[in-house]
Amino acid sequence: MIKRFTLLIVFAAIALTGCRSASQDSPPLAYLVTDSGLVDGFQSSYCWDQGVGAALCVDMIEPYFEQTTALPADAPIQFQLDAPLPDTVTVSISKEVFGDTILSANLTPADLVDWSPQVEPGEYILQVGATWPQGDVSYWFSVSLE
Repeated sequence: MIKRFTLLIVFAAIALTGCRSASQDSPPLAYLVTDSGLVDGFQSSYCWDQGVGAALCVDMIEPYFEQTTALPADAPIQFQLDAPLPDTVTVSISKEVFGDTILSANLTPADLVDWSPQVEPGEYILQVGATWPQGDVSYWFSVSLE
């Protein structure tokens, strides 16, 4: 009897896992595209639907950047978004983390998203916010527009 009960639990777990396979356990990632490759975004706090009536909520510390990425000031800034693509993408630029927003734009979700903010050369913080049916998250980047 115990063996049958254990076997039933194992089959139920496999079936539930199979039903969840269409949903990701955490938000897809966003990257800054540079001539030398991809730069990971600093992922902020988020809550993400786990597909079984529960959400995973993660609190992150304030972004800390070990280095600033140099980009040409006269070229579009390009971001790469992992699949599945979000429903919405918002990009903003400020002088410091949680500082006043200088510019913000709603962009069309795509694998590669271009943005050309009209700002003076200098050091900035870029925030890319994306929303999926499962939740939303922001990614932070430290850049120097030269």
